[in-house]
Amino acid sequence: MTSPAFLAPVEVKTNDVIHDIKSVREALVFLNQWPKARRGPVYSCAVRSCNAAIGGQMTTEQARQAFVSFARIAGVLAKSDFSPLADLREPAHKPPHRGGPVNH
Repeated sequence: MTSPAFLAPVEVKTNDVIHDIKSVREALVFLNQWPKARRGPVYSCAVRSCNAAIGGQMTTEQARQAFVSFARIAGVLAKSDFSPLADLREPAHKPPHRGGPVNH
């Protein structure tokens, strides 16, 4: 089993301490320490996603996004998450050009 590294760490905050989660394995350690009483469907999805990434059935980025979703919903995401691939994606909608001619 490997522990794929995230392209960018996920910052989570618990008890006023910020933790940089840098890999799928670190995400699983964090998830396994999560209080049982606070575990729910999003938690389970994040655990399954991390295990799938370790097993090669899911990409590291997909597992990272599942972990980010868990952290956001659980209220422990330290800051707005930056996905290193976000700048590479084409925008879903380009606003129409308005006004006069465009000078290139």
